[in-house]
Amino acid sequence: MHEFHTDSIESSSTFVTTPQEKPQGWTDDGDRNTWQDVYTARQRIFPNGQSELTISKEKYFIGPAVLGKARAKRGERMTDDEGNVEDDEQFGSRRARNDDVASRRAKKNVRLCCKEISADRLVTLTYRENMKDRDLALKHFDGFRRRLGRCKAFHYVAVMEEQERGAIHFHIAVNGRQDYNLVRSIWQSVVGLGQKGEQMAQANVRDPHKFGFGKNGAHKLASYIAKYCGKQMDVRELNQKRYFRSKGIVLPVVNTWRISATTMLGAVQTAFSIVAEFGLEGVQTWCNNALGVVWIATAPRSGPLINTCPF
Repeated sequence: MHEFHTDSIESSSTFVTTPQEKPQGWTDDGDRNTWQDVYTARQRIFPNGQSELTISKEKYFIGPAVLGKARAKRGERMTDDEGNVEDDEQFGSRRARNDDVASRRAKKNVRLCCKEISADRLVTLTYRENMKDRDLALKHFDGFRRRLGRCKAFHYVAVMEEQERGAIHFHIAVNGRQDYNLVRSIWQSVVGLGQKGEQMAQANVRDPHKFGFGKNGAHKLASYIAKYCGKQMDVRELNQKRYFRSKGIVLPVVNTWRISATTMLGAVQTAFSIVAEFGLEGVQTWCNNALGVVWIATAPRSGPLINTCPF
């Protein structure tokens, strides 16, 4: 586990490391009932040296807290102060927004869990028939993970995908080389044979090279499998899970602090200064000026420190 060295980072960028200090331009002294912008950095360091850093522009209201309206329970309609119930269009629009928020949250959790277990292989479990029964498919998956867990330690992050024809199959992120024959035989034994004695299930195991990620691309597998959580599925109801994971996966603590940057350019420069402390090998970047967000992720360090900005 790498330690966070603030001294070396602060030599190239100015940070606010304590709540008492304020960034330049912070004018809340006596200026009540106003909004202030501040850039906040959040970083996770994973056991194998991978890191993720997000710097985002956030608004803080200087003044008394504003109490929000009571939220309706999931699946129920909201009512206003006068007792009017929202109509079908409002209810559908709010439900769509909530579903989008849940999708983005699930994608983030899948990506982080994959990195925590150092996932570098993708196991795909498929059916020969057009499987559309979600409950039965989950029963098969539960039997698969239980039997495989008796043979070896099995840490996993799994998502269910529905193909265009409606067929369900599973993508499972795991760490290390897998016994393909064992994985396939267990999955086939769980699903069983067809009426003519044919195998009704198949399994596939791929490493990052098969996806074109290269030798330093294992961490990109986390983003690849996370995208399936955002897909709409006819077989998934509102309250049903988007992903599944083994027990004992504990995500790293988030290091959070405010930085003194006042522009997106300054935020990006600061972000690379922080991440360079751990190396820029296999770096992934995403930046949105409109949202005021920059995100950087790095691969596990496999050689000498590479801390040169790629652009």
